[in-house]
Amino acid sequence: MGQLDGRVAIVTAGGAGIGQGTVWLFAERGASVVAVDIDEAGLAETLARAACPERIRTVVADVTDEAATQRVTEAAMEAFGALHLLVNVVGWSRPGYTVVDLSLVEWNRYLAVNLTSTFLMSRAAIPRMVESGGGAIVNISSGAGITGMNRNPAYVAAKGGVIALTRALALDHGDQGIRVNCIAPGAILTPLMRRNRTPEEIESMARRSLVGRPGDPRDIAATAAFLCSEDGAYVNGEVITVSGGMRTAV
Repeated sequence: MGQLDGRVAIVTAGGAGIGQGTVWLFAERGASVVAVDIDEAGLAETLARAACPERIRTVVADVTDEAATQRVTEAAMEAFGALHLLVNVVGWSRPGYTVVDLSLVEWNRYLAVNLTSTFLMSRAAIPRMVESGGGAIVNISSGAGITGMNRNPAYVAAKGGVIALTRALALDHGDQGIRVNCIAPGAILTPLMRRNRTPEEIESMARRSLVGRPGDPRDIAATAAFLCSEDGAYVNGEVITVSGGMRTAV
């Protein structure tokens, strides 16, 4: 039996990077998955390259929009008849600004994409998860939400908010059979990282990792699968850093 057999999951940002890797791995491990993204072409690629495409449905939606999040959860119920798992991956970053340089419009955009999306998807999904007998939510934050990051204050604030929201959700919904945990990735080689960092910066990050490489989206997906499975049944309200030891003092 697969680690996630019989479970129904929603994964946001499923058209690239960590979200795409999570969709693939969850389906491989037995889950039925609704992959959500604003990028229709990215979702088409996710489906085309999946090892188990029969277990995947795609929904084009902007999860910073309240009505869209309701539509996503309804799509999961219609396609698979239940909802047990939610992985909130959506995120966005463009370093290079201090608060002095940052406009209010940009600040609000960071919060909407990185934090409000997690709130809206969780609010839409939790009632459906309760109807389905409980389940698990995994929120993707960032190592920056723990240690900070130079010249990226809105992203740091939003990802720190994801950590705090995770703990609040765990406290409020544990008695409904819903566990909520958070992953704080380190340097994961995604399309976003390739846009934001030079090859030299990526190589420097790889050298700082204690395992000698940058992370792969599958590294985060495997941790999410553990947290969503019975293997992680006693883990709730926690933040797990997955960074290859980059943040370990040696």
